[in-house]
Amino acid sequence: MTLTQLEHRVATLEQKLAALAGPAQAQTSPDVNAWIDEIHGTFKDDLTYHQAARLGRKWRKSKRPAPPRARKASSK
Repeated sequence: MTLTQLEHRVATLEQKLAALAGPAQAQTSPDVNAWIDEIHGTFKDDLTYHQAARLGRKWRKSKRPAPPRARKASSK
């Protein structure tokens, strides 16, 4: 492979890499977390949401391992 062919191939690969990296770089813009501002306060005073959150906590708590039981002190 000649030097000219190699340079052309490297240039083509760099263009393809830049095209692939383009969308990934767009996701790291400063407005990535803008959705938080849009939904903040959406569920304020929503009883259904609060009930779902309470049931979720109850379910997660039920999946935790039980704490070890304390042994009774032996009397000698």
